[in-house]
Amino acid sequence: MVLIVVLVVLVVTLLAGMGVMRTVQTGNAMAGNFSFRQAAMQASDRAMTDALSEVANRISGGQGNNAVAHRYLSVIDGTVDALGMPASIDWAQVRCTDERGVLLTDCAADTGNYRIQYVVERRCAANPDLADILDIRSRCEYEPQATAVSASTTALRYRVLVRVRGPRGTESWFEAMFSGPAST
Repeated sequence: MVLIVVLVVLVVTLLAGMGVMRTVQTGNAMAGNFSFRQAAMQASDRAMTDALSEVANRISGGQGNNAVAHRYLSVIDGTVDALGMPASIDWAQVRCTDERGVLLTDCAADTGNYRIQYVVERRCAANPDLADILDIRSRCEYEPQATAVSASTTALRYRVLVRVRGPRGTESWFEAMFSGPAST
């Protein structure tokens, strides 16, 4: 009789140990996923900085109305996919860099690094005359300011769409809005 009781206790102890192991494995997987998510968010900061620089260069070069396929949309794309991304974007054609800013030739290859892609969408319904503040206000989303009396002081809205692919097939999407002048 004692042998049967001891065997039952051993089976219960074995089951409890297996449950604890499973809990620890789940906790480690959750911590790893959170870590990948945080690293992807940090990698997306690089894309935001690059996007700000690109918009500043386009504006200072007078190229705000010139779209660049899969990089800069000068007008709002009214057709969106299931994620709310403009349908005109083919992510396979979007420039890809690693977290250090080094250009990558194959964004689909999982090399263990983060692969970052972004597209800037200027929030204008149509390209405005950049010398006419009233035309800018009628065609674009802007930050209302009492001191905005010219195109260089009118702050247009820009949306940055970021895709970050990470190790082990992880993928994160980020979106940010910022404002900048319509022209210099």
